[in-house]
Amino acid sequence: MGIHKERNSNVSGVAGSEWLVLTADVNQQLIFELLQLRVCDSKIGIYDSAGRVQRSYARQDIQSLLLREAVGGGSLHVTTNSQTIEIARFTTPHMEAYRKAMPELEHWIHSTWLTDWDQPSHDADEDKCPKCGKVARLGVLPCTHGKGKYTVLQHMSRYFKPYRHLMLYMAGLLILSVLFDMVPPYMTKMIIDDIATPAGNHKVLLWLISGLAVAQIVATGLQMSRGYLGIRMGGKLTGDIRRDMFHALMDQSIRFFDKRQVSQFIGRIHHDTDEVKHFLTDGLIQLLTQLLTAVFILAMLFHLNWKLTAIILTPVPVLMLGMLWLWPKVRTLWYAQWQSSIIIQNVIGEALQGIRVIKAFAQEKTEKTRFNIANDKMVQRTVSIQSMWLAMTPLFSLFTSLCGILIWYLGGRTVLSGEMTIGTLSAYTAYLMMFFGPVKWFAQSISWVNDAMGASERIMEVILAPVEIKDLPDAQPLKMPEGEIRFEDISYGYEKDRQILHDIQCTIAPGEMVGLVGHSGAGKSTLIHLLCRFYDPDAGQILLDGQDIRQIRQEDLRKHIGVVLQETFLFDGSIAQNIAYGCPDASAEQIIEAAVIANAHDFICRLPDSYDTKVGERGHRLSGGEKQRVAIARAVLLNPRILILDEATASVDTQTEALIQEALNRLIKGRTTIAIAHRLSTLRSADRLIVMERGRIVETGSHFELLQRRGLYHKLVESQKQKQDQDQSVEVHIG
Repeated sequence: MGIHKERNSNVSGVAGSEWLVLTADVNQQLIFELLQLRVCDSKIGIYDSAGRVQRSYARQDIQSLLLREAVGGGSLHVTTNSQTIEIARFTTPHMEAYRKAMPELEHWIHSTWLTDWDQPSHDADEDKCPKCGKVARLGVLPCTHGKGKYTVLQHMSRYFKPYRHLMLYMAGLLILSVLFDMVPPYMTKMIIDDIATPAGNHKVLLWLISGLAVAQIVATGLQMSRGYLGIRMGGKLTGDIRRDMFHALMDQSIRFFDKRQVSQFIGRIHHDTDEVKHFLTDGLIQLLTQLLTAVFILAMLFHLNWKLTAIILTPVPVLMLGMLWLWPKVRTLWYAQWQSSIIIQNVIGEALQGIRVIKAFAQEKTEKTRFNIANDKMVQRTVSIQSMWLAMTPLFSLFTSLCGILIWYLGGRTVLSGEMTIGTLSAYTAYLMMFFGPVKWFAQSISWVNDAMGASERIMEVILAPVEIKDLPDAQPLKMPEGEIRFEDISYGYEKDRQILHDIQCTIAPGEMVGLVGHSGAGKSTLIHLLCRFYDPDAGQILLDGQDIRQIRQEDLRKHIGVVLQETFLFDGSIAQNIAYGCPDASAEQIIEAAVIANAHDFICRLPDSYDTKVGERGHRLSGGEKQRVAIARAVLLNPRILILDEATASVDTQTEALIQEALNRLIKGRTTIAIAHRLSTLRSADRLIVMERGRIVETGSHFELLQRRGLYHKLVESQKQKQDQDQSVEVHIG
C-alpha cells in the first residue's frame, strides 16, 4: 500500500514524532526514485532513501492539500500563502494509500492531528467491498475478489454477443483453414514414399501435385475470408466500445472529472480502443489459429511417431519454468515502460495546454529539459525491453535448430533400421518446424496480450465507473417553471471531511434578481453548481417551485437554466452553430434575433463569413468580449426561466463591459437571475444581495440597505473603492 505509521523516530528536518509515512516513487525530474513523504506534528517533508530531506513545509504555512489523479499515478500538492507546489509524485500502486490519508492530512492542517491512525473518518466504511474490505475508488472496476483479468474478459465478452453468428462462421473457416494447412506435409510424404520410386505411377503423381496446389489455394482463400470477417467484426466491436466509453463519460458527474486529468480519457478512447482493435482483428484470430495449429500438429506428430514426439517434448517443462522465471522481470520492464509513456504524455499535455504561460515566462528551455529527461528515460526502458526480446529470439531459433538436427539424427536411425520411411521422416520434420511456429508466436505475443489486457482494463474502468449524479427511477419531467428557488439547510463539501457550505437557507422569488457577494472561496460558485445539479448536497434540499430538484430529470432541469460564465467555452464550429448549441433546431431568424439582443449582431456582420465564421478551438479567433456576447446569445436563444451569471463581465474593457451589461439587462427581464460578480458596482441594480463568508450567509438586503448596516458588504465596497482610487492615482502618475 505504500503507507506506514511510525512513532518516536528522529529524521533530520522533521521535528517531533512522525505519524504518517507514504511512498513517493517519482522525483521532480520525473525519474523513478524511491522517496518517502513524512508527516509529523509540525512539518511535512519528502526524503530520499538515505533519509536526507529534499524539501519540507511547516504546518502553519500550509493552507490546503490537493490530490491530483492522472493516468498511471498521481501527485500531492501543498498550497501555501504564495503558491501551489507539487510535493510528491507517485505511481498507481500507491494511489489508494494517498486517498486514505487525505482526510487525516486535512485534519492535520486545520485541527489537531489524530493520535491514532486507525481512527476512522465518518465515511470510512463507504466505497469498500463487503466481501474483501478493499477500498473501491471512483472510476475503477468493481472489486474482482481475486479474479483479476478474468473479470475484465467477462465484461468484455458481452461485446461479442451481437456477433456470435459471425464468430461461429469464422470458427468454421478457421478449423477448415488449419486442416488444409495440415495437408501439404502429408501429401509430400505420399509423393516421396509412393511415387518417387521405380514403380511410381505418373498419373497418381499428377493427381497428388494437383491436390497439393488446390489445398494451398483453398487454404489461402479461407485465410483471406477469415481475415476479412475478422477486420469487419473487430471494427464494429471497437466502434461499440468507443461509443460506450464516450456515452459513459457524458453520463458522468462533474466530480468525476474534477479529480482527473481530462487528457487521459482522450488517450483511452483513441489509443486503448485501437490497442483492443488490433488484438481483436489480428491477435485473437492469430491466437486461435496458432492454438488449433499446435493441437493438430501435435496430433499428427504422435500419429507419425510417438516415440520421437515424446523425446522432443521432454525439454518443454524446462522451457515453461524458464518462462515463469522470466515473466515477472518482463512485466516489470513493461510496467516501467508504460509508466514512462504516461509521464511523457502528461509532460506534453501540460506543456501544450500551458503554452501561453510558458511563452509569457520564457520557460521554453525548462520545458524542453523536462521533456528530454522523461524522453531519455523512455528510450532507456524501451531499449531494455527490446534488448531482452532480441536476446530471446536468437536463443529460441537456436533451440528449434538443435531440435531439427536431433530429429534428423534420431529419424535417420529409424529410417536405417526400417522403422520409418523417408517420406514419413520428411513429413515429421516439416510438422515439427510448423509446431515451433505457434510456440514462438506464443512467446512473442506475451507483450501483445499484456498490452491488450491493460487497455481492456482501462476501458472497463471508464465504462463501469459508477455515476454519482443520476436521475432517480421516478424522476419527473419539468414543465415551464415559475422560477421560485429555495435552498433549505444546504451543506456541502467537495471532500466529505471539509465542508464548503454550511446550513444555507434562503428563498429567491420568481423573476427576482439576486446577487451573490463574498470573498473568493466563500462558496458562491459552489451554490450555483448545486442548483444546476452538477453535485448533490450532503444535507438539505433545493426546491424549484416546491419540487426537490433531485426528483426532476436532469435534462429538463438544465433546459430551463441558462448559464453565462466568465470563461466562455465555444466549440470549434461556426458562430451560428455555437449560438444554436442548446437549440439545434433554431432557424436563422431566431439565431440572428438572439445575437441582436446580445449586442453581437454588429460585430458578427463585420466578420468575413458573418454567422458562418469558424471560431476555432475554444473560440480563439474571437476576443474575450466577442466570445462573451456569443455566449449571451446562446442563453437568449435557450430562453431559460432561470439565469445564472458567474462573473459575466469580468476581464473585459469598459466599452465592452457596457455592451455586455446592456445585453444582460435585456436577458434578465422576466427571469429569476442569480449573479456573481467581484466588481460590486455591477450588482447595484439587483433586487437583493446575499453576502457569503466561509460558506455561510451573513447578510441579505439591497445595496443601500447593506451599506447602512456597515457590515461585511460595506467593507468589501470600501475595499474596492480604495483599490480603484489607487489604480487611478497610478495611471495619473504614469501619465
